[in-house]
Amino acid sequence: MLEQDSADARKLALEEALRAAVEQALGRILPSDRIVRYYPLLLDHILKEPMSFIQDYQIVHEGVTFGLYRVTVLTTLYSEGLTRKLRRLGLFLAASERPRIALLVAERTSPEAPWHWWWQTSLLDHRQFQFSQALAKLMSDQGLLPLDPNLFLESLPEDPSYQEPVLNDDQGGALAKALGADVAVLGQVTHLPASADSTGMTSGSLRAVRVENGEILARVSGTVQAQPSGENAASDYGFTALAERLVPHLVDGVLTPFVAVSRAPKEVTLQVEGVRSYGDLILIKEHLQRAPVVKEIRQIKLKADLGSFALVLAGTLEDLESVLEGYDFGTFVTSAEVTDENLIAVTILSKR
Repeated sequence: MLEQDSADARKLALEEALRAAVEQALGRILPSDRIVRYYPLLLDHILKEPMSFIQDYQIVHEGVTFGLYRVTVLTTLYSEGLTRKLRRLGLFLAASERPRIALLVAERTSPEAPWHWWWQTSLLDHRQFQFSQALAKLMSDQGLLPLDPNLFLESLPEDPSYQEPVLNDDQGGALAKALGADVAVLGQVTHLPASADSTGMTSGSLRAVRVENGEILARVSGTVQAQPSGENAASDYGFTALAERLVPHLVDGVLTPFVAVSRAPKEVTLQVEGVRSYGDLILIKEHLQRAPVVKEIRQIKLKADLGSFALVLAGTLEDLESVLEGYDFGTFVTSAEVTDENLIAVTILSKR
């Protein structure tokens, strides 16, 4: 192996080891189904720059195995920064907590062309709304829940005030509320075709309105150059490029009030002394599974007479303490005490 090739292989192996360390941390913080669903989001914002979330690392082993350079590292994670980033991305929100978005954006392919908008109740031939479709996909990838217009075409409110292409905040908020949305994204986008003197351009202006109180969560606007159609592909009038330009700022504004009330799941250790057999831990596990304060039981261990549970809480350690303090399991009773911010000690007391 050449010296330069070896150096490059070592660098890539180290980067992969650090990325794997952050990925393991994500597995301890987030449910596995959420990691799978939002892996592209995690890749773009976290896993591409793992060193942003690592305070320190130590290489404990490295070398070539079966022709591949491998590195094993011991890391100290920047847990606070990782948690803060996940919260900003809305990844502590369960599906039921994610804001539902009504996209009420009118679009046209030239300043002289008529507006097209999907919420016309008189619309006979439902068009493909390229900007709204691109916007919906991008927002979905970022953790929001855009409503599918096809689900509402047969049941739209027939109030004439809702049938204008450009809605004001009150009109848009009322229509979004009727559709069951939490946020209305309102605005319009226009394509300006190319001329002999200029290239084609596409511009738009959007705002996000919270339905429950009319608060403006975000205002965004922008202009992009529209690529001309080629021999094998028709132009989308620059609508996708414009959506890509506007989405990051729009998503940040929409998510802010919802993630402000979210919190990272609290993982704690429950230590059990005086365990007589694994059956004692099974009884405690079944009791914990019925307790609203326990969101998830991630691991159970037993060594000699000392057992432990790794738990994710939906409440506080004090709530968990009250669940176990003095509880009668039939053959034994437990006492419980919070001994640390992430540790609760339980003792099994034999019944006389």
